[in-house]
Amino acid sequence: MQTKYTTKEQIEEMRQEILLEKQKMSQGRKENRQIIGFTLKMGGKVIFWTVIFLLLLTVVSVNKAKNRGEIPGILGFHLFVVESGSMEPTLNIGAVILCRKPKEPNNLIVNDIVTFKDLSGHIITHRIIEVVVDERITAYRTKGDNPKNSADRELLTSDRVVAVFIGKIPLT
Repeated sequence: MQTKYTTKEQIEEMRQEILLEKQKMSQGRKENRQIIGFTLKMGGKVIFWTVIFLLLLTVVSVNKAKNRGEIPGILGFHLFVVESGSMEPTLNIGAVILCRKPKEPNNLIVNDIVTFKDLSGHIITHRIIEVVVDERITAYRTKGDNPKNSADRELLTSDRVVAVFIGKIPLT
């Protein structure tokens, strides 16, 4: 059996082929990185401008609602700031609460925390302590969680319910 040897020229030719293939692969990776970088950059710009547009839309929507005398909200959700101690210790003064418009204001239950307009137009957040069912209407007796409070004198009707409590936003 005859042994074959590789010549120096053949080895150099193979090295050149390998070097050429490495350069091609490197160029391909570089192009891929440029494409990915461009895509990420454009995606970031699209997200940024979408957020800016949504914020502007929100500001316009809130201003329109305020001008019409309505309570501003976004997609049925509202933010309220607790301004009195009537719901302490559950909700302290200054707490920001997230509420949603109720799907069925006639189907609220005891222990739901609701934000509503009283007969004089003030916005109040209290807990439902009793559901009063009449043959004509369903109403709710409400009370603040503060132990010093007594039950509210006027019954709450479903047409004055603005929102149902979802949670407290921890800003402090």
